[in-house]
Amino acid sequence: MVCFAGAFDLPVVLAVVFRVAARLRSITRQFTLQVTMKARLPTEKPQDAASKDDLVLMQGTWQLVSAMEAGKALAGGKVKQTTIVIKSNTFRFPGLAEDATSKAGTFTLDATKKPKQMDSVSAEQQVMLGIYEIDADSYKVCFAPIDKSRPSEFASTRGNRQILQVWKRQKKQ
Repeated sequence: MVCFAGAFDLPVVLAVVFRVAARLRSITRQFTLQVTMKARLPTEKPQDAASKDDLVLMQGTWQLVSAMEAGKALAGGKVKQTTIVIKSNTFRFPGLAEDATSKAGTFTLDATKKPKQMDSVSAEQQVMLGIYEIDADSYKVCFAPIDKSRPSEFASTRGNRQILQVWKRQKKQ
């Protein structure tokens, strides 16, 4: 049996042991706090579930039924030519869509708000704040002009310059 009693300075050894023990207690507390906090967080927020449901409903190709900007209706011919394709959280206008603010972009939904909210970001990184309603075959959205506050109602007037659109799901051919 080997004894190292004389080889080490006892106060130094005790100081090292106490520092290591203190560090281990600190690490244990941090780990316990992190585990406790993660256990308290829900895996999915309720608003995420509602928004995900709406996102699923939005998937597909939509035909524009009517549109107004600043209280002025979009011409019927342009309405009939305008479709939008929504895939995941992206949109694109495959056809003419001359009056579209952008040919493509992304969007996020918050279905917990009243009215439900949509934020659209164009390929040019312009943000438009809007509100929406959706069911199985129709979708209505109202966007504020870029850099303006979110609409509170589905209305387009000369004064508010908002864009109001009504879409109908395109039948699969």
